[in-house]
Amino acid sequence: MILDDKLRSGDPIILDGATGTEIARLGGAMNSAAWCGVANKTHPDIVRGVHEAYIEAGCDVVITNTFGTCRHVLAGAGLADETVAINRRAVELAREAVESVEPSRPVAVAGSMSTMHAWKEGTVKADPAFLPDRDTETGNFVEMAETLAEAGVDLLVLEMMLDIDSAGRCAEAAVATGLPVWVGISCVDDEDGNLVGWDSTQPREKAKPPALGEIIDSLMERGGDVYGIMHSTADVTGPALECLANRWQGPVMAYPETLRTFDQHTHRTTESLTPDEFARSCLAWVDNGVSIIGGCCGTTIDHIRALVRHMEARAAG
Repeated sequence: MILDDKLRSGDPIILDGATGTEIARLGGAMNSAAWCGVANKTHPDIVRGVHEAYIEAGCDVVITNTFGTCRHVLAGAGLADETVAINRRAVELAREAVESVEPSRPVAVAGSMSTMHAWKEGTVKADPAFLPDRDTETGNFVEMAETLAEAGVDLLVLEMMLDIDSAGRCAEAAVATGLPVWVGISCVDDEDGNLVGWDSTQPREKAKPPALGEIIDSLMERGGDVYGIMHSTADVTGPALECLANRWQGPVMAYPETLRTFDQHTHRTTESLTPDEFARSCLAWVDNGVSIIGGCCGTTIDHIRALVRHMEARAAG
């Protein structure tokens, strides 16, 4: 894998920032069921442009726009029959961006896989009409992992792993490809202040979300080369990384969303981190052992530019 030298040396690896929210910000059409997943088909120039901007900002890894492109998600958008083509196109767009901006620099393309389900229109809740049974979900994960691998990604990144069952099936499909697998787990504080799986969209039954430690332990049994915390608020990411450090001794990544906090009682969030605030938070996590760093929802090109600038300033002394 083209980033092996950096991992071995301990040099920080810069991930990109948000893809979906940047596509939306730049005018790409969002789908009520598959969110940004259809943009590979409807707005390829915007998708490619987002990747190019992150590469120009200095990131080492771009993540394909495939968070919402598993077959049962695209089914909600009426595009199930185009699943393979849409996923292949996503990889092509990322590769085109690398070749356009930095053909001589080792920028990796990571294929995103998630446990997202098709959303019910007007919500971010799973639509029961498109909720797959376990065997179907397993087969769809295998199809997606194999499609991304065959299309030429350098690694697979599992995003928003927030439960045990679906996340476990997703991880098994990814590991079976033989590619490096980076596992991103999402969490929140529950009403008692405990770290649990981020729980607003996916559960099949109304059940208490599993504890973060339980999710980590379960997924580690499936494999994976890197573990990290993603799509979690800034205030949760630090404690979650501490929980991860007690269980995982390999390379660690962090790519939080830019919200400072989310209050489980009031369902209110505070303002987003500015680019410089985001960068300073990221550097603090790097000081505590994180080797792969970037951003999730709400993270703009400016946030990643600030992160790279702060990294370079630190390296220059």
